[in-house]
Amino acid sequence: MLSSNFASLRQFSTSFALQSQKTGFGPYRLVRKGNHFVGTEPNVLKYHLIQDKKPEQLYGLQGKNHLLPGTGKIHSKLPTRVMLKKDKVYAWCSCGYSGSQPLCDGSHNSNRVPNLNLKPVRFIPEEDMEVWFCNCKQTKNRPFCDGSHVEATKPVDKQAGLFD
Repeated sequence: MLSSNFASLRQFSTSFALQSQKTGFGPYRLVRKGNHFVGTEPNVLKYHLIQDKKPEQLYGLQGKNHLLPGTGKIHSKLPTRVMLKKDKVYAWCSCGYSGSQPLCDGSHNSNRVPNLNLKPVRFIPEEDMEVWFCNCKQTKNRPFCDGSHVEATKPVDKQAGLFD
């Protein structure tokens, strides 16, 4: 009798697991956030929402944000290789506070960013291309890396942890 109850319980749990289609592992094996399990989200750059070029927009750098003075917070001393698609508008983060580096997520509008003059630099490629976006935010050739990360030193952030 005990073995038949155990067999029916195993059959029920197996059928329940097949219906849920959740195959995660660890403490979050049953927790989903959107389409992905917690802790297994895909690379931000790969799935970043990138808007299409409007007909009136020209190719290349957009606006004058790439000429603004000042440098942002050093996010990383290494540049990021990005495959750009033709007719897509890429907004490079110049403040260094974006959570989806090297692309902008609007963090420059938050209270934590001390320099509100730093705006994202928009770039529209003429063709599919591979570029290296600067992550140290010290480049003179925004948004592209010019090797400034070699001399860049990461200053101590006095507000680190206050807003986390």
